[in-house]
Amino acid sequence: MKVVELKTVDGKVRYYLADDTGAPVRPVLKYLKFKDNAGYARNTLRMHCIHLKHFFTYLGEAGKDYERVNIDDIAGFLAWLKNPDILKKVVPLRFEPEHQSQTINAMVDTVVMFYDYLLRHEGMENHLSEKLVRFVRDPGRNYRSFLHGIAENRMIKSHILKLPVPRMQLRTISREDAARLLDSCTNLRDYLLLYLLFETGMRIGEALSLWLEDFDMAGLTITLHDRGEMENLAEIKTVSSPRRLDCTQELMDLFTGYICEHHTAEIHTNHVFLKLKGGMEGNAMDYRDVDNLFRTLRKKTGIRVTPHMFRHTSLSLLYSAGWEPEMLRQRAGHKNIYTTLNTYVHPSKEEVAEAFRKASESLKMPSMGREAGQ
Repeated sequence: MKVVELKTVDGKVRYYLADDTGAPVRPVLKYLKFKDNAGYARNTLRMHCIHLKHFFTYLGEAGKDYERVNIDDIAGFLAWLKNPDILKKVVPLRFEPEHQSQTINAMVDTVVMFYDYLLRHEGMENHLSEKLVRFVRDPGRNYRSFLHGIAENRMIKSHILKLPVPRMQLRTISREDAARLLDSCTNLRDYLLLYLLFETGMRIGEALSLWLEDFDMAGLTITLHDRGEMENLAEIKTVSSPRRLDCTQELMDLFTGYICEHHTAEIHTNHVFLKLKGGMEGNAMDYRDVDNLFRTLRKKTGIRVTPHMFRHTSLSLLYSAGWEPEMLRQRAGHKNIYTTLNTYVHPSKEEVAEAFRKASESLKMPSMGREAGQ
């Protein structure tokens, strides 16, 4: 099984799953086309294709037909994702899961959606997707609305095959490390990109999708627009991603200096971030350029950093500064406030310690010695 990348007649990059002979796996091809027509982002289509590659690889090793899969087979797929040697009856001396629980859950979710498509469009008789889904009321979310307990709680879809996911510690960087990374940049483009990510908390795909006219230097704002799939494959992630971000004069000054230096008359794209060398010099910067930049920064500084860590750091700092969850949601471009609450609205160890110090007086009780002396 192999994920194949291709370009459509209208220039879009898409993917399909090929079997060992190179032929497309037709049910997966039809499913991906359906998702594409439904407006799913390119990266989402790619991940679905990768997930189904794992699933069909498992079916091949297990000798199963995708049309005759039952719940036990899906459970077997989940176990296979944790240990791909399980079908070989190999017992490892030291076992570490091949994939994290969150990744395994995402793959199983994709398989459920795949069979839901087959049920609704192909008349799949085993109704597997319906058997793998249940609807629950009040799934134990941290957030409660002001109507909680008054209005009827909405039923939430839940998959019966789901691994528990431990709370992930947000990977952020310190101000000192951020300053070191900025100082390690060798050109104004890279410096502006890192400064932008740190100040605005935008996703790297959103940064790569910026056009010159998105910067309002008088109003000190940056507006993110959904322009679909672009020449550098950058695209807006969700329907809530288009938004206006307030920014500082310092960021606008950096932007002005950068466009004066690099956006010369020879440049024919209005993408903000450009390739600075090579045969494609002057074209829009893409994800591969960003990967190369961060690989170089990690090597120069020894700091383990990714573009998304700048986003986590920026939004975490705003929360620590007292921002309300709804303001954070808008700044982050989250569709659902639960995402914001579950990701950023958590006190740090230092904040918990400081809060305890302030409240500790109210917890004091008479000591045993004082009580005995009375």
